[in-house]
Amino acid sequence: MVTAEVPVLALAAEYFFKMGVEGKRFRPMVLLLMSTALMTTPAHGLQDLIFDDLRLRQQRIAEITEMIHVASLLHDDVLDHADTRRGISSLNSMMGNKLAVLAGDFLLARASVALASLRNTEVVELLSKVLEHLVTGEIMQLSSEPKDMSNMDYYMQKTFYKTASLMANSCKAIAVLGGQPEEVALHAFDYGRHLGLAYQLVDDALDYTGTTKTLGKPALSDLGQVI
Repeated sequence: MVTAEVPVLALAAEYFFKMGVEGKRFRPMVLLLMSTALMTTPAHGLQDLIFDDLRLRQQRIAEITEMIHVASLLHDDVLDHADTRRGISSLNSMMGNKLAVLAGDFLLARASVALASLRNTEVVELLSKVLEHLVTGEIMQLSSEPKDMSNMDYYMQKTFYKTASLMANSCKAIAVLGGQPEEVALHAFDYGRHLGLAYQLVDDALDYTGTTKTLGKPALSDLGQVI
């Protein structure tokens, strides 16, 4: 899904998907578990062929989500002037800021094509909203006023946009693709939202208490953006 005609772009786009570099793949794992939790053959009366096709479509959501996440990391590293990511050299430190940004844009483009191929308007809307939220959250962090920095509501809203929206909307997309009723889809959204918020709360705490060596990325990078 991330191959490109231009070799240098292909190398850049594939960088964080290579074995040993790919990280924990926490988000796609959660989405595949959500798919399994919401899909039981007897309850839905699905034939094996339909079941397998649905599973593949939900797997595509997990792949798209990881591509969006990696694209955001590439862009974040440029904004943070990061030299490392996950304990290895960041792409921008190896190939320059311009190529890192373009590689992130390329991943978002590929994710958009894959998303359109699912031919589900609601799912397209859900994950498109995530892209808007990622930008909004980053702008909120970069443009925070002193009064905002001590406002917990502002912080939680920014955190939802930057991290939790991706998990929340992706979990809901899994439910929507599975033909679940709106009530179940909303529960899936809330699960992803709470998990995403908790994940970022811990990550933000570690930004202050951890070291560059233990974090695998620059410590105090978020703090540096707002002071």
